[in-house]
Amino acid sequence: MQTRYSSAYLTDGCWSPSRPGLFFLTRMDGFLDVWDFFYRQNEVAYSQKVSDAVLTTIQINGSMAAIGDSDGTVSMMSMCRTLYDHTLNPREKEIMGTIFERETRREKNLDTAKRQAEKMQKPVKEKVNKDKLAQE
Repeated sequence: MQTRYSSAYLTDGCWSPSRPGLFFLTRMDGFLDVWDFFYRQNEVAYSQKVSDAVLTTIQINGSMAAIGDSDGTVSMMSMCRTLYDHTLNPREKEIMGTIFERETRREKNLDTAKRQAEKMQKPVKEKVNKDKLAQE
């Protein structure tokens, strides 16, 4: 899983302490991105400009987010209920576990396929080198 390319580097991030599918990222351009993998795995669920300075750190506590920037300012943000209330979907932890297990298996399968493809190519290269040596 990866974020889309952006010219603004990521500076910090943290998982939600109450929602297993939710994580927060801070960026150099002063934006906070909220990713909700439970609902959408391929794009940001919410993005908010917090500061004109580089965001450097984030900490979540209950319904509040503390976000620090490079000017030394800490912004306290109150989050809406859907960003911190785990009771909205009590199966979220189970479902996120299934998603992560599926992605882990997919990565292992891709690695195995890559290794097998490399093995298939090696004998061909060795044979070409032997043929060249025989011709010389």
